[in-house]
Amino acid sequence: MKCMSIHEGIFHAYDIRGTVDELSDDLARRVGAAVVEFTKARRVVVGRDMRATSPDFARAVIEGIRSQGADVIDIGMCSTPIFNFAVAAFAEHEAGVMVTASHNPAEYNGFKMSRGDGLPISGEEIKPVVLGWNGKVADRFGSVRFVEMARPYLKRVAELANVPSLTKTKVVIDAGNGMGGMILSRLFVSLDCEMIPMYFDPDGRFPNHEANPIKLETLKELQAKVAEVHADIGIALDGDADRVGFMDETGRFVNGDLLLAVLVEDRLREHHGKGIVYSPNASWAVRDAIARSGGVPLLEKVGRSNIICRMAKEGAAFGGEVSAHYFYPEFFNMESTDFTILLILKLLKESGKKASEWLAPYRMYAQSGEINFSVRDKEAVLAGLEKKYGPAATSVNKLDGLRAEFKDWWFNVRKSNTEPLVRLNMEAISPALMEEKRDELSLAIRGDMISSP
Repeated sequence: MKCMSIHEGIFHAYDIRGTVDELSDDLARRVGAAVVEFTKARRVVVGRDMRATSPDFARAVIEGIRSQGADVIDIGMCSTPIFNFAVAAFAEHEAGVMVTASHNPAEYNGFKMSRGDGLPISGEEIKPVVLGWNGKVADRFGSVRFVEMARPYLKRVAELANVPSLTKTKVVIDAGNGMGGMILSRLFVSLDCEMIPMYFDPDGRFPNHEANPIKLETLKELQAKVAEVHADIGIALDGDADRVGFMDETGRFVNGDLLLAVLVEDRLREHHGKGIVYSPNASWAVRDAIARSGGVPLLEKVGRSNIICRMAKEGAAFGGEVSAHYFYPEFFNMESTDFTILLILKLLKESGKKASEWLAPYRMYAQSGEINFSVRDKEAVLAGLEKKYGPAATSVNKLDGLRAEFKDWWFNVRKSNTEPLVRLNMEAISPALMEEKRDELSLAIRGDMISSP
């Protein structure tokens, strides 16, 4: 089969993703066929999100799978956590393809692919199979069967969370017109709390705002609603509902690594002495929580595929990222935003405090947030920073970029995988020290000594 022109920039470390004019039905067929060839699967799960192009791309993926003689378990429109569950929880399901562009804006789409145990297949590793497919079809054309997966998934979430009475708890949830609303409307039916929904109707045009819970500008309406109704907590999800952000009753956002620290202590009560996987751009609050709870800190490179694989390798109790992904062994080392929501509501209720009071002990450090810098030579930036700061550091870690630790502060600078950017995260014991070191590092990164080729 002649290979139509395919933009090779769509093949990423975690998935295949691009603007819709960079994708096509031909590409989607190739992805379906390639997943069968790559995994040798006989039964492949296919799910999709609510984007306008997703139904057609899903149909083409299904054609590609069937053309190789494999059967399709079509689970229809779903969240990525439901897709992950559908692939990993059933031994007869040997691979999967989810049509989604996750948190990206409406003009994007893409494909998340996984093996039968749920472990991701990266776009980079399957790229030669996709590009090399010659159009050959099997003697037998595979079948298609629709299976409803939300019910068994939600049953597992509720059983594992074991949430107590949430009477008098008021929650505002902004689903951003993504997949979260469709699922959470069903989950909250069984909970005795007041839930105020925002933008629960799935709409891939994202008519209200971008569905990205770590972009603070997308949270303004949620903040206003939390204040208006005097809610106990606010929750926001991304487009395919595999990331979840929280804010307290004052409207203050809870950074993803701080929520990870909050959950660490609960997770280690369930899995005492086990590992916690987190990335080098995470707060000292995570380190502290692991130490207090008798866990094992396991640093891993940023990226859901990296965290999932390390979770599986180490038999870890929990994992998470600053980008608000949270991973659980109970869900095959993958995300469950729904489980995360129930755990947080349960812990908040058990604390007997307002969310801001409950979270206060985890907010003891001053954080810069992630700051992006456009540079001419990413390697030169890292080398220059190591030369400048390494000798005085108490420790230097080069697992993912450069993390240098000092008595009262630390920084991590890592390279973007797809853009000429480096990303700075840093933290200090006081706002004044954080601002001083943030400005100092910004000048160093922008300086000719470091950023020149």
